[in-house]
Amino acid sequence: MTGGASWLATAARGTEPVLARELDALGAAGVRPTSGGVAFRGGAELGRRANLWLRTANHVLLRLAGFPIGSADDLYAGARDVRWEDHLTPRATFAVTAQGRAPGVRHSGFAALRVKDAVADRMRERRGARPDVDPRDPDVRIVLLLDGRAGTLFLDSSGVSLHRRGWRRVPTEAPLRETLAAAIVLWSGWDRRRALCDPLCGSGTIAIEAALWAADRAPGRGRSFGFQRWPSFGEAEARAWRALREEADERAAAARREEGPPIRASDRDPEAAAAAERHAGAAGVGDLVQVATADARRFAPPEASGMVICNPPYGERLAPGRRTLDALYRALARALRPAGWVTIVLSGNPALARAFRGRPAARLPLRNGALPCELLRWNPRRG
Repeated sequence: MTGGASWLATAARGTEPVLARELDALGAAGVRPTSGGVAFRGGAELGRRANLWLRTANHVLLRLAGFPIGSADDLYAGARDVRWEDHLTPRATFAVTAQGRAPGVRHSGFAALRVKDAVADRMRERRGARPDVDPRDPDVRIVLLLDGRAGTLFLDSSGVSLHRRGWRRVPTEAPLRETLAAAIVLWSGWDRRRALCDPLCGSGTIAIEAALWAADRAPGRGRSFGFQRWPSFGEAEARAWRALREEADERAAAARREEGPPIRASDRDPEAAAAAERHAGAAGVGDLVQVATADARRFAPPEASGMVICNPPYGERLAPGRRTLDALYRALARALRPAGWVTIVLSGNPALARAFRGRPAARLPLRNGALPCELLRWNPRRG
Protein backbone atom coordinates (compact mmCIF):
# COMPACT_ATOMS: atom_id res chain seq x y z
CA MET A 1 0.00 0.00 0.00
CA THR A 2 1.34 3.40 -0.94
CA GLY A 3 0.67 6.87 0.36
CA GLY A 4 -1.86 7.30 -2.40
CA ALA A 5 -4.04 4.29 -1.57
CA SER A 6 -7.77 4.82 -1.93
CA TRP A 7 -10.13 4.02 0.92
CA LEU A 8 -13.83 4.08 1.68
CA ALA A 9 -15.14 4.53 5.23
CA THR A 10 -18.77 3.42 5.47
CA ALA A 11 -21.34 4.96 7.81
CA ALA A 12 -25.06 5.24 8.53
CA ARG A 13 -26.79 7.14 5.74
CA GLY A 14 -27.06 10.80 6.60
CA THR A 15 -24.00 10.87 8.85
CA GLU A 16 -21.49 11.16 6.01
CA PRO A 17 -20.75 14.87 6.68
CA VAL A 18 -19.86 14.06 10.30
CA LEU A 19 -17.53 11.25 9.21
CA ALA A 20 -15.94 13.54 6.60
CA ARG A 21 -15.03 16.02 9.34
CA GLU A 22 -13.44 13.21 11.36
CA LEU A 23 -11.33 12.17 8.37
CA ASP A 24 -10.27 15.76 7.73
CA ALA A 25 -9.11 15.94 11.36
CA LEU A 26 -7.06 12.75 10.89
CA GLY A 27 -5.25 14.33 7.94
CA ALA A 28 -6.84 12.27 5.16
CA ALA A 29 -6.50 13.55 1.60
CA GLY A 30 -9.21 13.75 -1.04
CA VAL A 31 -12.05 13.45 1.48
CA ARG A 32 -15.27 13.04 -0.51
CA PRO A 33 -18.66 12.07 0.97
CA THR A 34 -20.64 9.50 -1.00
CA SER A 35 -23.93 7.75 -0.29
CA GLY A 36 -23.37 5.66 2.82
CA GLY A 37 -19.71 6.52 3.26
CA VAL A 38 -16.74 8.81 2.66
CA ALA A 39 -13.94 8.17 0.16
CA PHE A 40 -10.42 9.32 1.04
CA ARG A 41 -6.74 8.75 0.27
CA GLY A 42 -3.78 7.94 2.45
CA GLY A 43 -1.19 5.36 3.38
CA ALA A 44 -1.31 2.26 5.52
CA GLU A 45 -0.73 4.20 8.73
CA LEU A 46 -3.74 6.40 8.03
CA GLY A 47 -5.83 3.28 7.45
CA ARG A 48 -4.78 1.90 10.83
CA ARG A 49 -5.32 5.28 12.51
CA ALA A 50 -8.78 5.54 10.96
CA ASN A 51 -9.78 2.16 12.43
CA LEU A 52 -8.48 3.15 15.85
CA TRP A 53 -9.93 6.68 16.04
CA LEU A 54 -12.99 7.04 13.81
CA ARG A 55 -16.08 7.23 15.98
CA THR A 56 -18.77 7.28 13.28
CA ALA A 57 -17.49 4.79 10.66
CA ASN A 58 -18.73 1.20 10.42
CA HIS A 59 -15.95 -0.18 8.21
CA VAL A 60 -12.73 1.13 6.66
CA LEU A 61 -12.30 -0.46 3.23
CA LEU A 62 -9.11 -0.47 1.13
CA ARG A 63 -9.94 -0.09 -2.56
CA LEU A 64 -8.30 -2.66 -4.82
CA ALA A 65 -9.94 -2.26 -8.23
CA GLY A 66 -12.93 -0.96 -10.13
CA PHE A 67 -14.23 -2.20 -13.47
CA PRO A 68 -17.28 -1.96 -15.76
CA ILE A 69 -19.82 -4.79 -15.65
CA GLY A 70 -22.11 -5.71 -18.49
CA SER A 71 -22.59 -9.34 -17.47
CA ALA A 72 -21.68 -11.92 -14.84
CA ASP A 73 -18.68 -12.87 -16.98
CA ASP A 74 -17.38 -9.30 -16.70
CA LEU A 75 -17.61 -9.55 -12.93
CA TYR A 76 -15.56 -12.75 -12.92
CA ALA A 77 -12.98 -11.33 -15.33
CA GLY A 78 -12.63 -8.07 -13.40
CA ALA A 79 -12.16 -9.91 -10.12
CA ARG A 80 -9.66 -12.36 -11.61
CA ASP A 81 -7.49 -9.48 -12.89
CA VAL A 82 -6.84 -8.33 -9.30
CA ARG A 83 -3.41 -9.35 -7.92
CA TRP A 84 -4.84 -11.45 -5.10
CA GLU A 85 -1.43 -13.06 -4.58
CA ASP A 86 -0.34 -9.71 -3.08
CA HIS A 87 -3.05 -9.93 -0.41
CA LEU A 88 -3.55 -13.67 0.21
CA THR A 89 -1.53 -16.84 0.70
CA PRO A 90 -2.77 -20.41 0.28
CA ARG A 91 -2.70 -20.71 4.09
CA ALA A 92 -4.94 -17.67 4.68
CA THR A 93 -8.72 -17.93 4.82
CA PHE A 94 -11.04 -15.48 3.08
CA ALA A 95 -14.68 -14.59 2.61
CA VAL A 96 -16.55 -12.40 0.12
CA THR A 97 -19.59 -10.21 0.73
CA ALA A 98 -21.41 -8.27 -1.96
CA GLN A 99 -23.91 -5.42 -2.13
CA GLY A 100 -25.88 -3.93 -5.02
CA ARG A 101 -26.77 -5.05 -8.53
CA ALA A 102 -25.34 -4.94 -12.04
CA PRO A 103 -26.38 -6.32 -15.46
CA GLY A 104 -26.58 -10.09 -15.18
CA VAL A 105 -25.88 -9.90 -11.44
CA ARG A 106 -29.13 -9.60 -9.51
CA HIS A 107 -28.34 -11.39 -6.29
CA SER A 108 -25.60 -10.55 -3.80
CA GLY A 109 -24.98 -14.23 -3.04
CA PHE A 110 -24.36 -14.98 -6.70
CA ALA A 111 -22.05 -11.94 -7.01
CA ALA A 112 -20.03 -13.05 -3.98
CA LEU A 113 -19.74 -16.57 -5.43
CA ARG A 114 -18.38 -15.29 -8.75
CA VAL A 115 -15.74 -13.23 -6.96
CA LYS A 116 -14.86 -16.19 -4.74
CA ASP A 117 -14.35 -18.35 -7.85
CA ALA A 118 -12.18 -15.69 -9.46
CA VAL A 119 -10.00 -15.39 -6.34
CA ALA A 120 -9.61 -19.16 -6.05
CA ASP A 121 -8.76 -19.60 -9.74
CA ARG A 122 -6.22 -16.75 -9.70
CA MET A 123 -4.50 -18.08 -6.56
CA ARG A 124 -4.39 -21.64 -7.92
CA GLU A 125 -2.79 -20.31 -11.11
CA ARG A 126 -0.26 -17.99 -9.42
CA ARG A 127 0.47 -19.83 -6.15
CA GLY A 128 -0.37 -23.43 -6.98
CA ALA A 129 -3.11 -23.68 -4.35
CA ARG A 130 -6.20 -21.79 -3.32
CA PRO A 131 -6.95 -20.48 0.16
CA ASP A 132 -9.93 -21.86 2.07
CA VAL A 133 -13.18 -19.96 2.49
CA ASP A 134 -14.25 -19.20 6.07
CA PRO A 135 -17.48 -17.19 6.07
CA ARG A 136 -17.56 -16.79 9.87
CA ASP A 137 -14.04 -15.73 10.84
CA PRO A 138 -11.82 -15.21 7.78
CA ASP A 139 -8.31 -13.80 7.80
CA VAL A 140 -9.15 -11.57 4.82
CA ARG A 141 -12.60 -10.10 4.14
CA ILE A 142 -13.27 -9.07 0.54
CA VAL A 143 -16.10 -6.64 -0.20
CA LEU A 144 -17.74 -6.13 -3.59
CA LEU A 145 -19.87 -3.03 -4.15
CA LEU A 146 -22.01 -2.99 -7.30
CA ASP A 147 -23.38 0.28 -8.62
CA GLY A 148 -25.26 -0.04 -11.88
CA ARG A 149 -22.73 -0.99 -14.51
CA ALA A 150 -19.66 -0.76 -12.29
CA GLY A 151 -18.12 -2.95 -9.63
CA THR A 152 -15.52 -2.08 -7.01
CA LEU A 153 -13.52 -4.52 -4.89
CA PHE A 154 -12.17 -3.73 -1.45
CA LEU A 155 -10.37 -5.36 1.45
CA ASP A 156 -12.12 -4.76 4.77
CA SER A 157 -9.39 -3.52 7.09
CA SER A 158 -11.79 -3.35 10.04
CA GLY A 159 -13.04 -6.91 10.13
CA VAL A 160 -15.97 -6.94 12.53
CA SER A 161 -17.97 -3.68 12.30
CA LEU A 162 -16.40 -0.75 14.12
CA HIS A 163 -19.55 -0.19 16.15
CA ARG A 164 -18.48 -3.21 18.20
CA ARG A 165 -16.27 -1.30 20.63
CA GLY A 166 -15.97 -4.24 23.00
CA TRP A 167 -17.74 -2.73 26.01
CA ARG A 168 -21.33 -3.87 25.44
CA ARG A 169 -21.96 -6.67 27.93
CA VAL A 170 -25.73 -6.71 28.54
CA PRO A 171 -28.06 -7.55 25.61
CA THR A 172 -30.91 -5.03 25.39
CA GLU A 173 -33.86 -4.56 23.04
CA ALA A 174 -33.40 -2.14 20.12
CA PRO A 175 -29.96 -0.79 21.14
CA LEU A 176 -28.61 2.28 19.38
CA ARG A 177 -25.42 1.53 17.45
CA GLU A 178 -22.32 3.03 19.02
CA THR A 179 -21.23 4.63 15.74
CA LEU A 180 -24.61 6.33 15.28
CA ALA A 181 -24.61 7.53 18.89
CA ALA A 182 -21.16 9.02 18.32
CA ALA A 183 -22.39 10.75 15.14
CA ILE A 184 -25.27 12.28 17.10
CA VAL A 185 -22.91 13.62 19.76
CA LEU A 186 -20.42 14.99 17.21
CA TRP A 187 -23.20 16.64 15.19
CA SER A 188 -24.85 18.17 18.26
CA GLY A 189 -22.33 20.94 18.78
CA TRP A 190 -21.49 19.81 22.31
CA ASP A 191 -18.28 21.50 23.43
CA ARG A 192 -17.14 18.75 25.85
CA ARG A 193 -17.25 21.23 28.73
CA ARG A 194 -20.89 21.86 29.61
CA ALA A 195 -23.24 19.34 31.17
CA LEU A 196 -24.75 16.63 28.99
CA CYS A 197 -27.77 14.50 29.96
CA ASP A 198 -29.55 11.57 28.35
CA PRO A 199 -32.80 11.06 30.29
CA LEU A 200 -33.84 8.09 28.08
CA CYS A 201 -30.49 6.35 28.15
CA GLY A 202 -31.46 2.71 27.63
CA SER A 203 -28.18 0.81 27.74
CA GLY A 204 -26.21 4.08 27.94
CA THR A 205 -24.79 4.30 24.44
CA ILE A 206 -25.10 8.08 23.90
CA ALA A 207 -23.65 9.00 27.30
CA ILE A 208 -20.80 6.49 26.93
CA GLU A 209 -19.85 7.70 23.44
CA ALA A 210 -19.93 11.29 24.71
CA ALA A 211 -17.67 10.34 27.62
CA LEU A 212 -15.22 8.50 25.35
CA TRP A 213 -14.95 11.60 23.18
CA ALA A 214 -14.62 13.94 26.17
CA ALA A 215 -11.89 11.70 27.61
CA ASP A 216 -10.04 11.58 24.25
CA ARG A 217 -10.27 7.80 24.32
CA ALA A 218 -9.74 6.00 21.02
CA PRO A 219 -13.02 4.12 20.38
CA GLY A 220 -11.15 1.15 18.91
CA ARG A 221 -8.57 0.78 21.66
CA GLY A 222 -10.23 -2.24 23.27
CA ARG A 223 -10.61 -4.43 20.16
CA SER A 224 -8.71 -6.00 17.26
CA PHE A 225 -9.01 -5.32 13.54
CA GLY A 226 -9.03 -7.20 10.27
CA PHE A 227 -5.75 -5.76 8.99
CA GLN A 228 -3.89 -7.45 11.87
CA ARG A 229 -4.62 -10.83 10.23
CA TRP A 230 -3.59 -9.85 6.71
CA PRO A 231 -0.60 -11.82 5.39
CA SER A 232 1.03 -8.46 4.63
CA PHE A 233 0.91 -7.44 8.32
CA GLY A 234 4.50 -8.22 9.31
CA GLU A 235 6.78 -7.20 12.15
CA ALA A 236 7.32 -3.66 10.82
CA GLU A 237 3.57 -3.13 10.59
CA ALA A 238 3.11 -4.58 14.08
CA ARG A 239 5.66 -2.11 15.50
CA ALA A 240 3.91 0.79 13.80
CA TRP A 241 0.58 -0.43 15.19
CA ARG A 242 1.96 -0.66 18.73
CA ALA A 243 3.22 2.91 18.41
CA LEU A 244 -0.25 4.13 17.40
CA ARG A 245 -1.84 2.41 20.39
CA GLU A 246 0.79 3.83 22.74
CA GLU A 247 0.06 7.29 21.37
CA ALA A 248 -3.64 6.72 22.04
CA ASP A 249 -2.86 5.68 25.62
CA GLU A 250 -0.77 8.82 26.15
CA ARG A 251 -3.61 11.02 24.89
CA ALA A 252 -6.09 9.32 27.21
CA ALA A 253 -3.71 9.69 30.16
CA ALA A 254 -3.29 13.41 29.45
CA ALA A 255 -7.05 13.87 29.28
CA ARG A 256 -7.52 12.08 32.63
CA ARG A 257 -5.49 14.80 34.32
CA GLU A 258 -8.18 17.34 33.40
CA GLU A 259 -11.60 17.53 35.00
CA GLY A 260 -14.25 16.15 32.65
CA PRO A 261 -17.70 17.61 32.01
CA PRO A 262 -20.71 16.33 33.96
CA ILE A 263 -22.36 13.55 31.95
CA ARG A 264 -25.55 12.00 33.28
CA ALA A 265 -27.60 9.08 32.02
CA SER A 266 -30.94 7.97 33.41
CA ASP A 267 -33.83 5.68 32.55
CA ARG A 268 -37.10 4.83 34.26
CA ASP A 269 -36.31 1.12 33.86
CA PRO A 270 -33.98 -0.03 36.67
CA GLU A 271 -32.62 -2.85 34.50
CA ALA A 272 -31.72 -0.42 31.72
CA ALA A 273 -30.01 1.91 34.19
CA ALA A 274 -28.07 -1.03 35.63
CA ALA A 275 -26.98 -2.04 32.11
CA ALA A 276 -25.87 1.53 31.37
CA GLU A 277 -23.80 1.62 34.56
CA ARG A 278 -22.17 -1.71 33.77
CA HIS A 279 -21.43 -0.63 30.19
CA ALA A 280 -19.87 2.65 31.32
CA GLY A 281 -17.55 0.71 33.59
CA ALA A 282 -16.63 -1.75 30.83
CA ALA A 283 -15.88 1.19 28.50
CA GLY A 284 -13.54 2.70 31.09
CA VAL A 285 -15.67 5.80 31.66
CA GLY A 286 -17.55 4.71 34.77
CA ASP A 287 -16.06 7.64 36.65
CA LEU A 288 -17.32 10.11 34.03
CA VAL A 289 -20.92 8.95 33.58
CA GLN A 290 -23.37 9.29 36.47
CA VAL A 291 -26.22 6.80 36.05
CA ALA A 292 -29.58 6.95 37.83
CA THR A 293 -33.07 5.49 37.67
CA ALA A 294 -35.43 8.36 36.86
CA ASP A 295 -38.45 9.20 34.69
CA ALA A 296 -37.63 11.49 31.74
CA ARG A 297 -41.09 13.03 32.03
CA ARG A 298 -39.93 14.59 35.28
CA PHE A 299 -36.46 15.62 34.11
CA ALA A 300 -34.84 18.11 36.47
CA PRO A 301 -31.85 19.90 34.91
CA PRO A 302 -28.81 19.56 37.19
CA GLU A 303 -27.17 22.76 35.90
CA ALA A 304 -28.31 26.19 34.73
CA SER A 305 -27.34 25.29 31.17
CA GLY A 306 -26.30 22.23 29.20
CA MET A 307 -27.42 19.82 26.53
CA VAL A 308 -30.04 17.08 26.43
CA ILE A 309 -29.39 14.33 23.87
CA CYS A 310 -31.84 11.46 23.70
CA ASN A 311 -33.39 8.76 21.54
CA PRO A 312 -37.10 8.40 22.49
CA PRO A 313 -39.09 5.32 21.40
CA TYR A 314 -40.39 5.49 17.83
CA GLY A 315 -43.50 3.38 18.18
CA GLU A 316 -41.98 0.58 16.09
CA ARG A 317 -40.15 -2.19 17.96
CA LEU A 318 -40.84 -0.63 21.34
CA ALA A 319 -44.37 0.56 20.60
CA PRO A 320 -46.43 1.17 23.75
CA GLY A 321 -49.62 1.98 21.77
CA ARG A 322 -50.60 5.10 19.79
CA ARG A 323 -52.40 7.00 22.53
CA THR A 324 -49.78 6.16 25.13
CA LEU A 325 -47.02 7.14 22.71
CA ASP A 326 -48.65 10.52 21.93
CA ALA A 327 -49.05 11.21 25.66
CA LEU A 328 -45.39 10.28 26.22
CA TYR A 329 -44.26 12.64 23.45
CA ARG A 330 -46.26 15.53 24.90
CA ALA A 331 -44.80 14.90 28.35
CA LEU A 332 -41.26 14.70 26.97
CA ALA A 333 -41.77 17.92 25.02
CA ARG A 334 -42.67 19.70 28.27
CA ALA A 335 -39.83 18.18 30.28
CA LEU A 336 -36.86 18.06 27.94
CA ARG A 337 -36.62 21.70 26.89
CA PRO A 338 -35.63 23.43 30.13
CA ALA A 339 -34.55 27.06 29.95
CA GLY A 340 -30.88 27.45 29.08
CA TRP A 341 -30.54 23.96 27.59
CA VAL A 342 -30.00 22.78 24.01
CA THR A 343 -32.17 19.77 23.15
CA ILE A 344 -31.10 17.14 20.60
CA VAL A 345 -33.59 14.39 19.75
CA LEU A 346 -33.27 11.43 17.39
CA SER A 347 -36.80 11.15 16.05
CA GLY A 348 -38.15 8.14 14.22
CA ASN A 349 -41.75 9.31 14.39
CA PRO A 350 -43.09 12.63 12.97
CA ALA A 351 -45.47 12.86 15.94
CA LEU A 352 -42.48 13.49 18.19
CA ALA A 353 -41.41 16.65 16.34
CA ARG A 354 -45.00 17.89 16.31
CA ALA A 355 -45.27 17.38 20.06
CA PHE A 356 -42.16 19.48 20.69
CA ARG A 357 -43.62 22.35 18.66
CA GLY A 358 -41.56 25.20 17.36
CA ARG A 359 -39.31 24.87 14.34
CA PRO A 360 -36.03 23.06 15.12
CA ALA A 361 -32.91 25.18 14.69
CA ALA A 362 -31.30 22.32 12.72
CA ARG A 363 -32.29 18.93 11.39
CA LEU A 364 -30.39 16.06 9.80
CA PRO A 365 -32.23 13.23 7.96
CA LEU A 366 -30.54 9.88 8.55
CA ARG A 367 -31.20 6.18 9.02
CA ASN A 368 -31.11 4.16 12.20
CA GLY A 369 -30.66 0.74 10.64
CA ALA A 370 -33.51 0.46 8.15
CA LEU A 371 -35.63 3.13 9.85
CA PRO A 372 -35.70 6.66 8.39
CA CYS A 373 -35.14 9.18 11.18
CA GLU A 374 -34.37 12.83 11.78
CA LEU A 375 -31.89 14.34 14.16
CA LEU A 376 -33.49 17.51 15.55
CA ARG A 377 -31.92 20.37 17.48
CA TRP A 378 -33.73 23.05 19.47
CA ASN A 379 -31.71 25.93 20.82
CA PRO A 380 -32.23 27.09 24.43
CA ARG A 381 -35.54 28.72 25.11
CA ARG A 382 -35.89 31.63 27.42
CA GLY A 383 -37.09 31.00 30.95
